[in-house]
Amino acid sequence: MTLAAACGWSLARSLAVATLALPVCRSMCTCLQGLTEGQRRVTWLVLVLPFLCPELWTGYAWSGFAVRLAGSGVWEHLPTGLWGGPAAIVARDVAVDELLLDVLLFVRLLPVGTLALYFAPPPPLSAEALYCRELAVAKNRRRWLLNRDRLAFLLRGPWHGALPAAGLMFLVCFQEFELPSLIARPAWTVWLFDAQVGGLALNESLRRALWPVAWQLLVAAPLIGWAVSNRGSAARRRVSGSQSPIRKCLLWCVALSSIAVVCIVPLVFIGRGTVVGLSRVVQNTGQFRGLLGEIFTGLGYAVATAVASALFAVWVLEKARTSRLALAGAIAAAVPGMFGSLILGLSVVQALQLPYVRVLYKTPMALAAGMALYLMPRAIVMRLLLWSNRQSSGAHLATLLGDSPSTSARDAAAELMWRMRWRGEVWYGALLAWWAFLDLTLIYLLSPVTIVSAPVMLYNQMHFGKNAVLSALVFLTVAVPALAFAAALASRRLLFRWVWR
Repeated sequence: MTLAAACGWSLARSLAVATLALPVCRSMCTCLQGLTEGQRRVTWLVLVLPFLCPELWTGYAWSGFAVRLAGSGVWEHLPTGLWGGPAAIVARDVAVDELLLDVLLFVRLLPVGTLALYFAPPPPLSAEALYCRELAVAKNRRRWLLNRDRLAFLLRGPWHGALPAAGLMFLVCFQEFELPSLIARPAWTVWLFDAQVGGLALNESLRRALWPVAWQLLVAAPLIGWAVSNRGSAARRRVSGSQSPIRKCLLWCVALSSIAVVCIVPLVFIGRGTVVGLSRVVQNTGQFRGLLGEIFTGLGYAVATAVASALFAVWVLEKARTSRLALAGAIAAAVPGMFGSLILGLSVVQALQLPYVRVLYKTPMALAAGMALYLMPRAIVMRLLLWSNRQSSGAHLATLLGDSPSTSARDAAAELMWRMRWRGEVWYGALLAWWAFLDLTLIYLLSPVTIVSAPVMLYNQMHFGKNAVLSALVFLTVAVPALAFAAALASRRLLFRWVWR
C-alpha cells in the first residue's frame, strides 16, 4: 500500500469517527451540566479513563481479534455460501479488524470531545438571537442568502464549540499509531514509521510527510485561531437543555461500555497467562531487573520533562496575559506537538543534523527536548483547565490558616491546600508524565543507544504473537508506574504535615 492510500484510509477513518462521536459528546456535556460536584467528579473519571488507558495495552490485547473470532466458529452459524472463497474470507477479516479499530478510536475520542465542549467558552450569540434572526429574514426570497446567514449565525452560536471539538478529535484520531499498527490496519503513521525504520532516508521521510502535515494544518490552523480569539472569554461553557432519564441511561451505558472495551476486556485477554508469565519473569532475575530498570529510567525522563513542560506552560501563559510576544511564543511552543509525536520526532532528528547541534543527537538532551515539545500543547490546555477551576480566595484563606500557631490548624490548612490546589497540580504532572512515558515513536527515534525503553522493547516483541511472558511484561510496564504514583499519593499526608509544621 502506498502512502497516499494509507493517508486516505486515515483521513476517512478520522472524519467518520469524529463525526459520529460529536453528537454523543454534546449529549454527555449536557448531562454533566446537571450533576452535582461529587457526581460530576465520578462521571469525569468514568469518561476519561478510556483515553488514559495505554494504546499499547489495548492494541496488544485486541491484536489478532479477527483470526480468533474465525477460530471460535462464530461464522459457522451463518449461511455456508456467504463466504464464497478465500478472497471473501480475507475481506471479512479485514472488515472485522477495521470495525474493531473504529470502535476503539470512537471510545477514546469521547472524553476528548466532551472536555473540549464542556470547557469551551460561551458562544457570542445565544439561541434566542439566532431565532430572532430567522424571524427577521424569514420573508427573504433569496434562499441561498438565508442559508449563508444561518450558517454564519450557527458558527457563532450552537456550533461555536462543536467545530473546534470535532477538529481536536480529528487530530487525535489522525495521529494514532499504536492501535492501527497492532491491529494491522493501514494508517499513514504506520506506513511512515515502518519506512523510516526500514531504512528510508530522513529527507525522503519528511518529504513524504508533507501531505499528512498539510491535512493536519487545515484543521490545526483554524483551531489555534479560535483558541486565541476566545482566550479572554469565560472558561466554562454553559450548555442549556436537559437529558431525559432514558438518554442518561444510554449515555452511562456508552461510558461503561467504553471502559469495558478499552480496559476490562483487554485485562481479561492479557490476564489469562499473566500469572504464569509473572512467575517466569520473577524467576528470571536478570530479565526482571532489566525490565524494572527500563521502566524507572523511562519514568525518570518522563517526570523530568513533565515538570519542565508544566513550569514553562505556567510561565508563558502568565506572560501571554499582558504580552503579545509571549502569546506568540506560547503558540510557537504548542504548534510542534500538535502534529503528533511521529512528525515531531522526525523533525527533531532533522534539526539535530545541523553542524552545531549534531553532538546532541541520540543523547538525553535530544529525548528531553522532543518529549517537552510533545507535551507542550497538553500542558498548556491542562493548565488553562486548572486555572478555570481555581479557588483563589479559598486558597488565600488556607494559606493564612497555615500561619497559625496551632498544630491542628496547620494540619487543617494543609488538607485544604491539598484539596483546593495541590491535588490538581499533582494529577496535572502525573498525567503529563504518563503520556511521556508511554509515547513510543519519540523514544524510538530520539532515545540514546544505551537506553532501551520498555514500551519500545514490548512493541518490537508484540509483532511475533502473544505469550505468557510477554503478557506479564506488558502488565508490569503499565502497573509499575501506576503503583509508584499511588505510593507517592498515599504518602502525601506525611509530606504535607512535615511541610506545614
